[in-house]
Amino acid sequence: MSTTPLTRRSLLRAAGLVAGGAGAATLLSACGDDEPAAAGTRSAKVQPRSPGTAGAIRDSVAEQFGLEAKHGLRLDRRAGGGPGAGQEQLLTGVLDIYAFGPLGATEVNTSGHDVVIVGPSLWNHGRWIVPADSPYQSIADLKGRKVGVQPPSSDTYRAAALASAVNGIRFDREFKLFTGQPIANLALYERGDLDAIIAIEPNATRLVGSGNRQLASVDELWRTGTGDSSPLFLNGTAVRRDWLAANRETAKAYVDFTLDAWRLIKKDPTLIGKYHADYGVPADEKKAIQLLPERLAPVYADVWDDTVFANLEKQIDLAVEVGVLKKRAAKPVYEKL
Repeated sequence: MSTTPLTRRSLLRAAGLVAGGAGAATLLSACGDDEPAAAGTRSAKVQPRSPGTAGAIRDSVAEQFGLEAKHGLRLDRRAGGGPGAGQEQLLTGVLDIYAFGPLGATEVNTSGHDVVIVGPSLWNHGRWIVPADSPYQSIADLKGRKVGVQPPSSDTYRAAALASAVNGIRFDREFKLFTGQPIANLALYERGDLDAIIAIEPNATRLVGSGNRQLASVDELWRTGTGDSSPLFLNGTAVRRDWLAANRETAKAYVDFTLDAWRLIKKDPTLIGKYHADYGVPADEKKAIQLLPERLAPVYADVWDDTVFANLEKQIDLAVEVGVLKKRAAKPVYEKL
């Protein structure tokens, strides 16, 4: 490839998985302050910080503006952690709060769980990326080609499959899919073993910044195929209903905390460049840092209303219709607190 490679090690380091990363951060947090929460403060178990992800900036913005205290929260980040493990940890009670999309929530709820999305987190940020010198100019050109994507259990995979289906493309049959965690896919892509990769942010911006080419976004494909003018919802703040019944005020405070952070970022996108290290983007990737604000600011979902609920319902209905989901859940998988 003609592009500057983002090595597997650099992405591991960005994600905090090399020495001193996520494991060390979790350990340090666990060894930290164990004082009980102050009176009137609401506590919840959430995932440890996740460097190298689209939402990684939230905690830095929250610290800068004192958002935990403002919303009366004390977030326990000592539990959970591990690539791709958060949703399972929510289901088993290791975490109280984690992100779920409408298709993932429907799938687990039709399998005996009871998860509900209570607020927004991210609009879809999956991007179809090819090398700069690739001959492919559209998604249709990639039929029969090797495409890297996250595992089938991920919200990213489900959304990509659905957005392809509404454009008449059978995702799992018309592409040679290589499924795995983002870092593994990136290694295959950089080695030249893949023709394209469906990258999520911030990796997509890093790839574009180093010379790769974006063919389309999953959101664009969704809007083209459905005529929907609303952004494609990726995931939101999700909890178990039994936990919600006993912690409704905490859930509401957490939703407001997240919304507050996203709105501050949208009001001042320079925060994104300021905290580029949260995304795992080193200072020497100047082009990526330049691109981050325009590409990441639109990703933060700060609306939770009937337009979003209609988007969720449409996703679920179409997913059942095209076979991405087997059936709908008995109860809505979302709720406004």
